[in-house]
Amino acid sequence: MRRGFKTQAKQLALDLRGEIGLNAHQPFDPYRFASAYGIPVIQLSTLEGAARDHFLRADDSPLSGALIPVGTGVVILENDAQPLTRRRTTMCHELAHVVLEHEFGVSLSDERRCGLGGDQEEEADWLSGEMLIPTDGAFRLARANATDEQAAMAFTVSLAVARWRMNHSGARKVVARTRAKWPAHG
Repeated sequence: MRRGFKTQAKQLALDLRGEIGLNAHQPFDPYRFASAYGIPVIQLSTLEGAARDHFLRADDSPLSGALIPVGTGVVILENDAQPLTRRRTTMCHELAHVVLEHEFGVSLSDERRCGLGGDQEEEADWLSGEMLIPTDGAFRLARANATDEQAAMAFTVSLAVARWRMNHSGARKVVARTRAKWPAHG
């Protein structure tokens, strides 16, 4: 990941949220965002054929989503058999690739790994995390002593994503240090 990207991603995610009328404390709606950017989302269940039947599974599918170039634009193919929280994470990851203008052929998402590799994957992961639970939102949750489960519910994400964002944002550590230093202000 390029130097300074995490700081840049914090502001970019807030800007992207603002484009669809959201602040740092509301759940991000990747479908509304895709629509605002003119990116069609195609549910795998609407397609025909053996490939659909192979991929359209909730638990053990090798495909969560795909970013597919079409002319000068892209479409997102999503595995709509998977839980909504997983689909939202996949959508944000694929949208992050678009927003960051990553160059690619076809990006297939599987377990948060798609075909682009390296720095592009790390950047898309980080930006999608900021889109789903911004650092400012994580700090608010940490100040309120929210559990990972409460964070997941507040931002409509999976428990794994909530845990990742609450830990990697540094919010809990900073709040704990502040409370230890100034107990009356925590």
